[in-house]
Amino acid sequence: MDKLKKVSLIFPALFILELIFGFTGTVIMIHGIAIRHILFILSFLSLYGYFFAYLFRKKIPLFSLKKESYFSSLSKLDIMAIVFEISFILSMTAIPYFKGTNMEYAHSEAFDSAAIFSLYFPVSFLIKKRVIHREKYEGLIKWSIFGYSIMCLIFYCGQEYINSTFISDFFRNLNKLVGGSGIIQQVILGHGGYTRVMFGTSVYLILGIYFFLKKETKKVWDYLIFIVEILAILATVTKSIWFGIGIAYVVYTICIIVEGILSKNKRMILQVSVSILIAIATITISNATVFQNIVSIRMGNAFVVENNEGEVKETSKTPSKTNKKEVEGSENIREIDKEGAVISNQIKIEQISQLVKKWLGSPILGYGYGSYVDNYIRSEESPFSYEMQFFALLMKIGIVGIVIWIIFFAMQFILMIRERHMKRNLIFSWIFMVLAEAICVQTNPLLISFTGMSMILFISLTIVGNLLEIKK
Repeated sequence: MDKLKKVSLIFPALFILELIFGFTGTVIMIHGIAIRHILFILSFLSLYGYFFAYLFRKKIPLFSLKKESYFSSLSKLDIMAIVFEISFILSMTAIPYFKGTNMEYAHSEAFDSAAIFSLYFPVSFLIKKRVIHREKYEGLIKWSIFGYSIMCLIFYCGQEYINSTFISDFFRNLNKLVGGSGIIQQVILGHGGYTRVMFGTSVYLILGIYFFLKKETKKVWDYLIFIVEILAILATVTKSIWFGIGIAYVVYTICIIVEGILSKNKRMILQVSVSILIAIATITISNATVFQNIVSIRMGNAFVVENNEGEVKETSKTPSKTNKKEVEGSENIREIDKEGAVISNQIKIEQISQLVKKWLGSPILGYGYGSYVDNYIRSEESPFSYEMQFFALLMKIGIVGIVIWIIFFAMQFILMIRERHMKRNLIFSWIFMVLAEAICVQTNPLLISFTGMSMILFISLTIVGNLLEIKK
């Protein structure tokens, strides 16, 4: 059984590494199948295989009226996870079928997400039975994200100071190195061509800050890692990620300070104060040096909806520059970014209006995953993809679906705060993670995907681990 355990847990570890470093998951293709899908299938089979093997060895039935079974041991959180998964599947199958939504689109958008969340059931069970030691996997995730952060900084500096095609050259060379069968990662630069190191996997940078906040006693090395991860977050040059992590960090800080005052824990207040000072200093200094004021420029243009010349239409021409230094030689970067911000914000306002109109046609159940607004498509390849995540989700899963999402996370929060022995730092760092994820995905289609749903899976399994820690 021990040998089976070791073999069974290898594939999930490899899957985690690929999720973090694999970008879109199609960097390596084997006979037309993405390596991410291959590793997921192997992880799925190994985890469920070991799960059933454990039940068989311990003579635990799945369901029994006479003795304890797997289903009789399910917690309230486990039952809510089942409801969440069933709701997800119905919004991918039955609802789009009856609403006339393209079933191929429904599968394309939601299947990966439903599949990855299904891992909750064997993993949560094996964590409770102490077969899976979450500390080891969290360590793997923590150091992988630190490595990913360093890679992001190399990308930014290489693109900004060495070669304006540094990132795209990297992916082309990587594709050749792995056999040339993969799909080259698309590099998305800012309006006017300024450098951005933003990928779907950038959402994992939230976890880097989470692990720092979760640790009660911080050492010098922890603060150094914290600085690197702040720089990686800035290198995304993506306001939704900045706002998400920034707002969540403020909420976390307020919670810690209030708790520190109530419990008269001066050390707790001192530690969070040092962290804030380090974060402010890192942002301020790097903005004026490494990032050449792009952080302050982007934040200054965050909410503009009209430039000096009036409304800017989506058809406005984007300068063909590919490097910020070139842009600065022809036009001020602040005005170029402002133009981009106006275009982006006006698109989002219009998108909200269109999505709400569509939702009103089926407010209770929505139209299912894969649905989109007729005559308002943001992507020909993925017509169901919209930046305004909440309104898109509302249109797709309706009020019922949204309520199930809310109840699922509200239950997790309640389960923690009702445990009087729960360390407050675990609760506050979890709140940070949930808020950061919720805000970061609001203006980017990052939630319903392998990466987005793996974050939801991690958040949910964190509760399982935290509650288990109390029982110890």
